[in-house]
Amino acid sequence: MKALSLCIILLLSLNSYATTEVTATVSQNPVAVGQAFTLEIIADDTLPASEFDSSVLLRQNFVVGSTSTGRQHTSINGVSSTQTRWTTTLLVREEGSYLIPSFSIGGQQTIPIQLKAKTIAAIEPSKDQVRMEVSLDNAQVYIGQPVRFTAKIWVANSLDQANIIAPSMLGAKIEKLGDDKQDLEIVDGKRYRTLLRHWLITPEKAGQFEVKGPRLSGLANDINRRARPVDIAAQTLSLEVKAPPADFPGTWLPSTDVLLYEEIQPLQSDYQQGQAFTRIINLTIAGITEAQLPEISIDYGDNFRVYPEDYQDRTIVKDGIVFAQRSLNVALIPVNTGELSLPGWSVPWWDLGSDQLATAKIAERTMTVVAAPINQQLANLQPSATDTPQAPSQATTSIWTWLFAIAWLVTLGLLVWSVKRRRGAPLQQSEQPPSPEQADGLNNQPWQRFANACQQQQSQVAEHALRQWLNQQPTSRELEMQLQQLSRENWGNNAQAALDLKQFYQQCASIKKKLKAKKEQGQSALSSLNP
Repeated sequence: MKALSLCIILLLSLNSYATTEVTATVSQNPVAVGQAFTLEIIADDTLPASEFDSSVLLRQNFVVGSTSTGRQHTSINGVSSTQTRWTTTLLVREEGSYLIPSFSIGGQQTIPIQLKAKTIAAIEPSKDQVRMEVSLDNAQVYIGQPVRFTAKIWVANSLDQANIIAPSMLGAKIEKLGDDKQDLEIVDGKRYRTLLRHWLITPEKAGQFEVKGPRLSGLANDINRRARPVDIAAQTLSLEVKAPPADFPGTWLPSTDVLLYEEIQPLQSDYQQGQAFTRIINLTIAGITEAQLPEISIDYGDNFRVYPEDYQDRTIVKDGIVFAQRSLNVALIPVNTGELSLPGWSVPWWDLGSDQLATAKIAERTMTVVAAPINQQLANLQPSATDTPQAPSQATTSIWTWLFAIAWLVTLGLLVWSVKRRRGAPLQQSEQPPSPEQADGLNNQPWQRFANACQQQQSQVAEHALRQWLNQQPTSRELEMQLQQLSRENWGNNAQAALDLKQFYQQCASIKKKLKAKKEQGQSALSSLNP
């Protein structure tokens, strides 16, 4: 009985499978040479995507694009139906007759399609449904000097399944630049939707090169909403790449502008021996990418202990110009006293505006380092020559030796504890209550620099100081949003009215005050729960 049931089920499934209907159609016939068209295969059943194999079309001299698979379920008056649809983009490069062979789908064969390809005269771009124009912002550059490649696309109605293949060039690095910009334009009384896309081409070899334009494909809908495939290749542009001057010193660095400056935190008239401070070096270079930023290497000698952090790099696009930024924070601890020299640093670069060598530099800085109070106390412990007996006994010498050894060990321990406390890493919490400045943040120096920069209307310095202060605090969404507003003002593409930094500082200070009050309320509520 079980065997009979199994045979009935098998026969029903085979019968259902055998009734699957499969059709194959093309979007147009004949087709135009060099213009894409679509092959569509529909099966009235739920089938896996692997049932259709487009590789056989390659043997028929077709250029085969991507294949999409879709399924549709419908139910009308209680009757359900299912369709599986495969859509493939094809293209032929020469005139002649072509054959789309029969495909085996779901146990059924499609009917072969005889196809003719003809050469069709190109249509004027301004009268076509889709057109594309390209340009380079500079036809002559140096090795390592990025050049911006722009493609602008006009679409009369709509473009579905659009795909843009990037431009190509030998001996160059090409990457997409920023986001696409969409707009509406009217050309010769006809309305178009436009798309603007940029790429950054960084040549790595000298010589004459050709930049092959991008390629656009998709399905364009005409005024009657009839879809027709499009495949547009933009024109090829020429680019001359020059070699760097032979006498250029250091690593080649072409740019239109370089900004280099330093910050010392805290900035004081003198420092104590063993007191840590931070030196921040900021470098901004126009017209290059992060990969081209130079190394910042400075030899501080034996006067300082040096603790550098990792680079903080980022790329900014402002008014169509690319800026690469590098920031280096170095913690320094003076180990000697007196007038110590903080070394300067310089970077040579090639000024593309004047086409000559230029140098950006940080000047050498002299700083006064005084002995730490603990060292002065140690000096006071040492006996003077007049107090030392002319002929000390062996027992007296031994006592003084032990006293000096104990004092030296105690002093060393106090010095280590003092340095760790100044560096913000105390071993134990102090019993003395923190000052308002300490309770307001781990390091109030960045906030003071932020306030001073706002007072002096220095927006970029204010942004850097506020970002550094926020990095030391618990997350604050309100202040993060204020920082984003300041960053958009400094580096945004759209022209905006100048930000009133004094008013901006008052807003940030008000938010900071509210956050401090919430924190104190939370601590008060928590302490009331403790016995």
